[in-house]
Amino acid sequence: MPEHDTPLRATARAVADATAAVLLLPVRAAYRTHLIGFTSISQALSLVPGQLGRVLRRAWYSRTLAGCGANLVVDFGAAIRTPRTRIGDNCYIGVYNWLGWVDMGDDFMSGSHVTILSGRRQHGFSRLDVPMREQGGELTCVTIGDDVWVGANATVSSDVSAHCIVASGSVVTDTFEPYAILGGVPARQIGSRRDGDA
Repeated sequence: MPEHDTPLRATARAVADATAAVLLLPVRAAYRTHLIGFTSISQALSLVPGQLGRVLRRAWYSRTLAGCGANLVVDFGAAIRTPRTRIGDNCYIGVYNWLGWVDMGDDFMSGSHVTILSGRRQHGFSRLDVPMREQGGELTCVTIGDDVWVGANATVSSDVSAHCIVASGSVVTDTFEPYAILGGVPARQIGSRRDGDA
């Protein structure tokens, strides 16, 4: 997660980010000329370990997403699927996360193996005479408010209001009030941060 900056740490991050941007120039050129797709590059970069991987992923996403705030950390194995995604400041995307089309606020954090889908209707299934894989779907942007924590192995397919907590293993299919603590399959409100519930 982003740590509190000191002048030395901020300078080191700026140098690392600039170096990573130069290293990724050929990759960005291949992307701009449609030789390699966005998702393919994101998946390849997700497998670079350690701090080098985090720096390369931050450099890639800060230059290709629709919006990318400061101090993004995308941990090992995590990938963002579409350049339409927007991410706020000080966000931590956990190990092996998979993000679809998301508009994420500031100060987000997630545990490992979190999936944020591009809405709830990515695949059609109403026709019985056509395989589901051949029925169209609808991608929608999922909005995640500021200061949201999503626990490990959760799946989110609906908006999450600001200041919410999503418990590990939950499946979010509806939107709840800010400061809600959500849990279960499908997720329901099991508490409120305003009440000091844990």
